[in-house]
Amino acid sequence: MAERISDDALVVRGGRNQPVDLERGTGTHPSGTTGVPVECASGLTVEQLSAFIPHGQIGVTTVAAVPSMGGDVIRTSGRSRSRATLTGLTPEEMSSLLSPTVRKPTKGGSRFGG
Repeated sequence: MAERISDDALVVRGGRNQPVDLERGTGTHPSGTTGVPVECASGLTVEQLSAFIPHGQIGVTTVAAVPSMGGDVIRTSGRSRSRATLTGLTPEEMSSLLSPTVRKPTKGGSRFGG
């Protein structure tokens, strides 16, 4: 069973997060979950989560906002312990949650997790 992620956890994804970008970024994780990779964890700030993201801009939402549109955020493995997959939404729906984007608060900085 997948780890339950708290509704108050932030969901952060790098890039412009336009529908075309999200369509291009959609894939199937080795676990079988299809969606786009995001950073998501309870108790971590946007700055901490964005440390894993190579893009200069990010989109931010919360786990609680995702089910109202019919999607989910599932913990999946990746380059950090906060890696998850945003799933069950169209690129347009994901874009509405992750836009407008904001400037990434970290450039390089320390990395949390592992």
